[in-house]
Amino acid sequence: MDRREAIKRTALLTGAALSASTITAVLNGCQAEASTATGWAPKFFDAQQAAALSEIAETILPATDTPGAKDVGVPAFIDQLAATCLPEEEQMSLRDSIEQIEVQAQSKYNKTFTALQPEEQLALLNIIDAEARSVKTVTDDMGETAWSGFLKLKQLVLLGYFTSEKVGTEVTAFLPIPGQYKPCIPYEEGHPAWTY
Repeated sequence: MDRREAIKRTALLTGAALSASTITAVLNGCQAEASTATGWAPKFFDAQQAAALSEIAETILPATDTPGAKDVGVPAFIDQLAATCLPEEEQMSLRDSIEQIEVQAQSKYNKTFTALQPEEQLALLNIIDAEARSVKTVTDDMGETAWSGFLKLKQLVLLGYFTSEKVGTEVTAFLPIPGQYKPCIPYEEGHPAWTY
């Protein structure tokens, strides 16, 4: 999938703008290694945060008949992006978002997020998402919109998923050497969307 198209789709799905540092990192090729989908050693997050991040990502994009977030290495992508590409302010925002999810899990269920049942994890993230979307957005001195940390985290999960090689080649239709340019292709029922 074309990275620019994935960035556009992610912004449309979350309704939030991507930061300049995130866009630059993705366009410059920041992505998780294929081998990190099954096991990865976090570079930025501690072990507990990495475990929570994995479960959060998988709750947002679970495996069904298509691969889930863990299957394509989304948690490793976010960790690598945070460790190598994001400014300190955005790094801290990611950590704070994960910590806030943990605090809410403890408050509501008296368990860590990773100890919750899948349906409890989904219910909690739905509540957090609804709260994040209900907050009025504010613009800072430079005219940039301040978004909730959770929405930024969710955005990175979607971005990591849609820019992964596995999704681009196995989930969406893919022609490695395209023929002619066809701007409008009719959709056929049951056929996967095309990778751009």
